[in-house]
Amino acid sequence: MFLLHQSFVWHSIYTCISTIVPIYFQLLFSLPAPLKYSYVYQIQQRSWGDKVVEWLTVELHADKEWVYAYLQPGYGINPMAFLVSCSTTLLLLGGVKESKMITDIFTWIKVALVLFMAIGGLLLLDTNNLQPFMPPELNGWNGIMRGATTSFFGYLGYDGICCVAGEAINPTVNLPKAVMYTLIIVTALYVVAALALTGMQNYTEISVESGFPEAFASRGVMWAAQLTAAGEVITLPIVVLISGVLQPRLQYALARDGLLPHMFCEVTPAGNLRKGTIVAGTIMTFIATFVPFEYLDDFVSAGILVAFSITNSSLVIMRRESPENTPFYLEKLLLLFNGLSFLSAVVSVHGPRNIVGKFLAFCFIVATAAVGFWISWSCPSSAVFGGKSITMGNHKRDNGNQQYFQTPFVPLIPCLGTFINWFLIAQLDFLGIFLLLCYFSLATMFYFHYGAKNSFGNNIGWDYPGDLGLSEDNEEGNNHAPSATCIENKYTIT
Repeated sequence: MFLLHQSFVWHSIYTCISTIVPIYFQLLFSLPAPLKYSYVYQIQQRSWGDKVVEWLTVELHADKEWVYAYLQPGYGINPMAFLVSCSTTLLLLGGVKESKMITDIFTWIKVALVLFMAIGGLLLLDTNNLQPFMPPELNGWNGIMRGATTSFFGYLGYDGICCVAGEAINPTVNLPKAVMYTLIIVTALYVVAALALTGMQNYTEISVESGFPEAFASRGVMWAAQLTAAGEVITLPIVVLISGVLQPRLQYALARDGLLPHMFCEVTPAGNLRKGTIVAGTIMTFIATFVPFEYLDDFVSAGILVAFSITNSSLVIMRRESPENTPFYLEKLLLLFNGLSFLSAVVSVHGPRNIVGKFLAFCFIVATAAVGFWISWSCPSSAVFGGKSITMGNHKRDNGNQQYFQTPFVPLIPCLGTFINWFLIAQLDFLGIFLLLCYFSLATMFYFHYGAKNSFGNNIGWDYPGDLGLSEDNEEGNNHAPSATCIENKYTIT
């Protein structure tokens, strides 16, 4: 969550983790990364299909019998999700440059729409709708944390920026700024929009499919209801497009290292990941069209939070070192810290509410904090970024001569982020956590069946020349995919 890619300009969570952990754990902890974009891609497709039906029947007063017969035939089938998914995949096959232009246009339209809804909602705000501010029937503060965990994927735009950093102008300078600006803007828009919506209409009456249009209609502002309904239908596909851009790049990262078939990292002369886009688009189109998503939100959120916890730990290992003559001391402390964080969260959320449960939770939290401060005190700072931990030759060490953004207060901030991640995971239903464990089990089977045999590191090692991504000195920018191609797990550095 806090690692802002100091010397790594490609592939988000996977690159952070792959510099630190063994190849099996690279696959295991990185798999939620493609899963999250696949999930966002699919859920937004279905959401768009539902909004189209709502817009046609409520705002345009189309014949409901016809609309439901063709656009919501039942059995979990969503024809409109199929339409937007196919259109997005075809657009992505045209290349990043064309997709970027459309993305820029619709992003500005979407931001303007959100600002309109938020400002309009605040002007129509009724303070009576905000009482009580944390409804007890929704478990108060625990309900807020539960909702934050389930909707966590809504804040993943900043991680998406990291996925396309190799195509940015001067990414080592612009990437940290983009990540921080995105977090600030998205958080502000989310908070203001949520306040405006719940202020316009009582939370028990808010529509799941069409929140703002129904809220404006309930206050008698029909033109605003129609405008927001149309705007949601027009702009929501941009989220589908962005997720579709990112998914092939994550597949590329795994395939580049031999953990997925080589076709996922084949680059066309125009710089497109055509095969990866076709495969990802086909699979996600099928799932979005035919598979409902009642239980996947917890599953995906849990996976991403686990991956971010490992990313935070990776940052600590990159910036700190084990004491002399005590190998892997830092790694052991981080493993202990993650375990104590999880136990603290579980006992705090699911433990008994009596004095014994509170005492146990307090003891675990104190022990977790003590380990975090012990890491800060006992493990010295690395002389250079990465220290002794770099395991892959394709990632260049910082020689100390270049200026990068540095996360402040390491290891305290990454450890705090890790603790919060585990606390959010503890809010989830056990079904979501169980599905995540099943997913990791399937990943383990896939690794030993395919990844272990084809992994670049397991076969010829990581010490190869060159840089598989775009150069971090890319001042002019690039609208193409990576400069490295891989054919049948043999790598050509270009």
